[in-house]
Amino acid sequence: MADLSDKVVFITGAAQGLGAEIARQASAAGASVAITDVLDDAGRAIADSLPGPAIYRHLDVTNEAQWEAAIEATIATFGTLNGVVNNAGILLMAPLETTTVEQAAAVLNVNVIGTMLGIRSAIIPLRSGGGGSIVNIASIDGVSGMNSVSVYGASKFAIRGLTKAAAIELGRDNIRVNAVCPAMGNPMMVQPFLDQIDVARYLDGMPKPILREAPDATDAARMTIFLLSDDSRGCTGADYLVDGGWLAGHFCPGLPGF
Repeated sequence: MADLSDKVVFITGAAQGLGAEIARQASAAGASVAITDVLDDAGRAIADSLPGPAIYRHLDVTNEAQWEAAIEATIATFGTLNGVVNNAGILLMAPLETTTVEQAAAVLNVNVIGTMLGIRSAIIPLRSGGGGSIVNIASIDGVSGMNSVSVYGASKFAIRGLTKAAAIELGRDNIRVNAVCPAMGNPMMVQPFLDQIDVARYLDGMPKPILREAPDATDAARMTIFLLSDDSRGCTGADYLVDGGWLAGHFCPGLPGF
């Protein structure tokens, strides 16, 4: 695992799922960690469970004042800020035909505006510390389209665009900005929609990863830790797919040698 010793890492949506796994791996790699979420009890529990220094702060990522307070609390506690992970997000699974403006706005506000505020809030503290790393959690749904996730996919495409524009603007400050695009980020996000999914047909129709073992949240977290570390000091403005080769193409059994 990459070394995050002496680094302070701020993570949104870290009370569960991928965010919690990133927090655990960051702490194990030596970082001091600021856990933020709207799920206060779960967030405090994650902070208390980490092996290294950690704090919890309530943060609605669409709220500018809460961003300011959470960043200030992190710097007041740990003295600096070196990395920010914009992980908080919400999922909507619905046909575009029946998606309401209110549903779309909720997804876009959290996933896109929340990420934009995270990037913006990190600029001054990272610049004052001589640089740092911002990692935005996108999705393979922000690289390739799929039915029933039109608005969610649009939000993840937008995160990739924000990532590239921010990397161009902030490179002169030695601030790196990258996007991680998992095939499986937070499986808990799908649970509210399970009663609407024909699981057998869904699994039969899904493309298959080309690796024998499909990646999971731990793999997406490892990529995030790498991008937070100095090992990735030459990486910015890029998308990092953690999909087991899902989007590389498709395997055709029956061809010569296979």
